[in-house]
Amino acid sequence: MEMQTVGWLSIIPPFVAITLAIVSKEVLISLALGIFCGALILASGNPAIAFTKSVEILINSIGDAEWNVRVILFVMLLGGIVGLLARSGSPISFSLWAIKRVKNRSLALFTTWLLGVIIFMDDYFNCLTVGTIMRPITDRYRVSRAKLSFIIDATAAPVCILIPLSTWVAYVMSLLVKEFAQYGITLNPFQAFMATIPYNLYPWLILGMVLITSFTDLEFGPMAHHERLALEKGILYDESLGSPPGDDFANLEVADNSQPIDLILPIVTLVIGTILSMLITGGFGEVGFWEAIMNTDSATSLVYGATVSIIVTVLFYNFRRVVNIRDSMNAITQGFKSMVMAVSVLSLAWSIGAICKELGTGVWVAGVVSQGLPAIFIPAALFVASAIIGFSTGTSWGTFAIMIPIAVPLAQAVDINYLIPCIGAVLSGGTFGDHCSPISDTTIMSSTGGACHHVDHVNTQLPYALTAAALALVGFFFSTFLPSGWLVLLVTMALFLVVVKVLHTFWNDGLPATAPQVAHQRGSN
Repeated sequence: MEMQTVGWLSIIPPFVAITLAIVSKEVLISLALGIFCGALILASGNPAIAFTKSVEILINSIGDAEWNVRVILFVMLLGGIVGLLARSGSPISFSLWAIKRVKNRSLALFTTWLLGVIIFMDDYFNCLTVGTIMRPITDRYRVSRAKLSFIIDATAAPVCILIPLSTWVAYVMSLLVKEFAQYGITLNPFQAFMATIPYNLYPWLILGMVLITSFTDLEFGPMAHHERLALEKGILYDESLGSPPGDDFANLEVADNSQPIDLILPIVTLVIGTILSMLITGGFGEVGFWEAIMNTDSATSLVYGATVSIIVTVLFYNFRRVVNIRDSMNAITQGFKSMVMAVSVLSLAWSIGAICKELGTGVWVAGVVSQGLPAIFIPAALFVASAIIGFSTGTSWGTFAIMIPIAVPLAQAVDINYLIPCIGAVLSGGTFGDHCSPISDTTIMSSTGGACHHVDHVNTQLPYALTAAALALVGFFFSTFLPSGWLVLLVTMALFLVVVKVLHTFWNDGLPATAPQVAHQRGSN
């Protein structure tokens, strides 16, 4: 059945939510008003019906047993793990151990980036795990929480869409299988995905942005301001806004006999438990490894992995006499409480996504952007449409579901040689939206993982993301006449380096290009 749209009215809810969130810094109220605006449109202007519709959508979003409930459970369980780690004092002992090996600020930033790349299986898992491990170390080297959250976010969705083993790729391939069969395209979907990797320009550029700024401190925009405050004054986050989500353990009693193993074991258990669960839920044994990865229930696997990690951690801490059972339960409860804000924002973000789907926001944007364009502009237009849809709805997977059925027949009708660049453009644009939209669940979880106020994370990350997106757009123009995807990527990356240097020169808030390599404790756990 063809999806319906209410036209330009469909962009009002995300516009209201995003604009108010950035201006007012009140994320929950902004999202709630965006939801109500959408419900008001669906209710033909009747406020009473709009109110009941808003509540109904919120309840349905939270109660989605296939996905959302399990994601909420995972976030809460991971909060419990973080609470246990904080109670044990293991982040402090681990940072004291790691500080002897991670000897400067640049290396701390690079290690965070590398860990994010290594944990590529799932973006949710990545967001919350990397921050838990690296925050004590980055705090010591006066890395602002905004910068930490940016690195976490930049190595979540952008890495997942580039690595063939991730849950993201399994989803994309499932969409390609359907479209290729429908239009008689004989190319293997996995081969098609592999061919899109160099054309997936935005993820490459934003990963490059992290490396460039980590080793050169070529920060610009609001991020330069946050980094300058961290370096000069040790202010890691905006203290006037209170404690950020994921950092509410200031009053928790800390054990004094912890060792680095007390942090390493829970994280390793979480990783191994999740990977094994992904294989089990995918039917490994009855099917092969690759098919199991493609069929896995990632949300359920994350819940299983986190549950196993909590059980093992509680027993291990009790055995080592670091934290007894009763204190472990108190720490887990405190961890749950620290995630309430994150869960609230997630629930409202899902609700506004549901509103946008019902209004046909994505369908309308795609139609407007791709209408009547010359063939050479099609990859760039698909990127713009996907980026707008992803940013407006906060979902990359939803964007892929809308745009891949548009991109495949469009490329086939115009020039089949454009098929791979067009698919790459859709994946790249959808990843941009997932990475930086204020209402994206991974953006929210990156704020939580980095213990950064959500609005600060969005404001500091957006100039970087828009810079990468603008250069990706230029790259998609190149893709229609350059002979190789890797050549397109190389040319685009060269331009990117020049643009970052120029932006730092004129928009750096007084931050030097080479920051001092210092350690400081203020704002750390």
